[in-house]
Amino acid sequence: MASSEHRYCDICNNNHVATYATVCCPECDESFCKKCKTHHDVANATKKHETISIENALKLPKFVQEIKYNCTDHNERFVYFCYTHERPCCIECLKDKLHSGFCCFVNVDTAVKDVKQSPSFLDLQTTLSDLLTNLSSIIKHLGANLLELAKQKVICADEIRSTREAINSYLDQLEKDLSNKMQETFTSKELELQHLLADLELRKTRVNEMHANVNIIRDVASNFQTFMSIPEYIKPAHSEEIALQSLCETESFNWNSISVNQTSIQAIKNNLTSFGTMRIKRKASNLSIKVQKSRQAQLTATGFFSKTIETMKFKEVYQNHIQDRPHILDCGILPNGELLFSDRRKKCLIKHDTRSAFVQIDLPFFPVRFAIVDENNIAVTSEKELHIVKLDYHNILNLKTFHFEKEVGSVIIYDNNYIIEDLAGYQIMDSEGTFIKHIPIRFDDLAYRAPVCFNNKIYFVDYKSSKIFCYDFDGNKISEFQNEKLISPHGLTSNNSNILFACGYRSNNVCALSADGKTFKEIIGPKTELKCATAVHYSVKRNELLVVTSYGNFFVFSDK
Repeated sequence: MASSEHRYCDICNNNHVATYATVCCPECDESFCKKCKTHHDVANATKKHETISIENALKLPKFVQEIKYNCTDHNERFVYFCYTHERPCCIECLKDKLHSGFCCFVNVDTAVKDVKQSPSFLDLQTTLSDLLTNLSSIIKHLGANLLELAKQKVICADEIRSTREAINSYLDQLEKDLSNKMQETFTSKELELQHLLADLELRKTRVNEMHANVNIIRDVASNFQTFMSIPEYIKPAHSEEIALQSLCETESFNWNSISVNQTSIQAIKNNLTSFGTMRIKRKASNLSIKVQKSRQAQLTATGFFSKTIETMKFKEVYQNHIQDRPHILDCGILPNGELLFSDRRKKCLIKHDTRSAFVQIDLPFFPVRFAIVDENNIAVTSEKELHIVKLDYHNILNLKTFHFEKEVGSVIIYDNNYIIEDLAGYQIMDSEGTFIKHIPIRFDDLAYRAPVCFNNKIYFVDYKSSKIFCYDFDGNKISEFQNEKLISPHGLTSNNSNILFACGYRSNNVCALSADGKTFKEIIGPKTELKCATAVHYSVKRNELLVVTSYGNFFVFSDK
């Protein structure tokens, strides 16, 4: 379909009548006037087609308008999508040598169904939105630095003049040299910041354009157009995100501060070599770049297709046992690959390092559940307290302790905030302990429901009913799920996208469940060794699943 200010009705045009079209059908690759649209909408072959107004169609990016529903090689309708080669296929395409080996096919209608709500498309929107937010914050930050440098420039000039007044006239030339040096220094840093700001403005313009196009695609493009356009935006969007994060990591956004190192009068008299020196002080910025670190883990090697439960195949790569009758309540995989367990009976944490050695870290409290902050720090609950502790092989450094009126259970970290379970639901507070919100959910008892959060929803297990519940952040129940293969789930984790993993305390297994509850699969077990499985943790970074029982049996499974 050609892109122009107006389009003519293709049906009328075939009858040698020039009539302006009002809508177009991407599937038919034709435009229709009001009269011809009526026939198109009731014909059996086309009544299910999505039509788009000409006005909206012209808003779409040109490459989206040019997406075809028919194979250009065989002029046949696309019927399947080949995940292996990332391309739609007609019936004739299936006979090509390209698809003669093992390929993963899915019906086109199935592939594009609900694509605008798919993790890949939602992630693209979030990426572009976050990029705009990051760029705006950085531009504001560096703009403030420019204003501060202007003030410091005045201060430095005054200091230079006051020093000049303290010595006699033969220092005139030195004053001039230092003033020139000052000007060069400020000019250099100002140009550096201005160039950086100009680059960031250009990036913001590009991202804004992509963001606007994606919103238009969301509003007016057909599902197939949306589906086919996603790869065109993911790569540049992620490239912008990686470039922005790289600039941040290389300290490009550090605050610049310039001042003068003044020389004493006596020093000038003793050894007059200069009028002073310029000093540039770089202070680390407190900017926090918002990056969805889970995006790469949420997408498969194709770059924009979500991993599905059906394609998951976990293989056991390691197993071991914690000695001396432990009572393990929680487990986790640290970023460096080391395993961590909480032992309530022995009042300690147990670290299992990459050399298969066990290290016991004694605690001044009885640990319940924990959340991994980073490689060296975790958040641990204990009765009515939340402890932020630093891990060490010899001792434990309690960095912060937050106190609560009620007994607390599980703790997780979501959107840089802590979410803590109690009998009345879940409390949300920031890293400084400031209360943000309460999610009201009435529990009968504190049974450590192992919550998981994504897309502003909270999922948790219920041991007694063998159910998995989903609530919104206002405490409204969205859904509940139950399957006879999952009995008394005690632990819950996720791949930070659309898949939940639950371990059955009495079913001796691990099951995977889609976030919408439509897909369920027993992925591990049942195994006798998994009896009384209490916790499960999925490492997005390593594609590994850790499962532990209350008796200390633990297993690592890989889905690489």
